[in-house]
Amino acid sequence: MLRVRFAFLLLVGLLPVAAPAAETGSETGLSLPRFVSVKADRANLRAGPGTDYPVRWVYRREHLPVQIVDEWGHWRAVRDPWGGEGWLHKSLLSGRRTAMVMQDLTPLKREPSPAAEIVLYAERRIIGTLELCRAGWCRLSIDGRAGWMPAAAIYGGENEGEAAGGVRE
Repeated sequence: MLRVRFAFLLLVGLLPVAAPAAETGSETGLSLPRFVSVKADRANLRAGPGTDYPVRWVYRREHLPVQIVDEWGHWRAVRDPWGGEGWLHKSLLSGRRTAMVMQDLTPLKREPSPAAEIVLYAERRIIGTLELCRAGWCRLSIDGRAGWMPAAAIYGGENEGEAAGGVRE
């Protein structure tokens, strides 16, 4: 009997371990976390998922990138560029991907290379439309000019290899 147990444990130890499944939202089935943007010029960030919860903060910046970290009914738990967290109603969010420049005078480059020509310098808190991220660089448009920035210099583009076409929220 001892040999059977040992053989069983040995066999179980040799089986491949399944990779953990990517977390998905309970309401949408979309991946978590994921980036979206605030589509309203005024959005109440609440302490919980419902209008009975107090307002923690009022966003007054349309297109602000936020990261959805959880879902509850029509409510989305979000994290903003400064690390603040709370709940927004899904009607206040858009699948349009944007990114916020997090460092002063960050160069937007013509190509994804440190040696590439500079298209413009963007100030901190400027928001651009995010097109694509790959190999540590993100392509975005700012004031009608497109180029590349290091992913570390922006908030909203951390999902490597992801086309930023947006999701239906």
